[in-house]
Amino acid sequence: MERAVAIKKLGKILGKSLGYRVDPKAPDQDERDEAREKLREETAKLEVLRGEKEARLKAILQADEEYQRLKEEFAEAQKTCEGLRSITYHYRFTAGVSNGMFFSVKAQGDSWEEIIAKLTKEKTNA
Repeated sequence: MERAVAIKKLGKILGKSLGYRVDPKAPDQDERDEAREKLREETAKLEVLRGEKEARLKAILQADEEYQRLKEEFAEAQKTCEGLRSITYHYRFTAGVSNGMFFSVKAQGDSWEEIIAKLTKEKTNA
């Protein structure tokens, strides 16, 4: 089919916002089928190698006492930081808008006056 005829038919189907692209270097169906078959083989090989690599890494790290110490200290520090971060985002009062499914927070504070001041300031700056 010629391009002009194809574009005219596509225009009738898709409307005025029709867009298209042409890639003359794109593979044909046979090349895609061949690549798909090779991909299956290579994916299976990749999964075997991934398993072997992860097993080796796990064995090395299990034997490394320094890594195990750092891993434990990191986990403890991470837990502490998460707890502290939770405190920094927790306010006594929260105001916002609800549109049925979602609640959108507009201001938070330790008093109603603080929230009203934040919202008033935001409104005058907008």
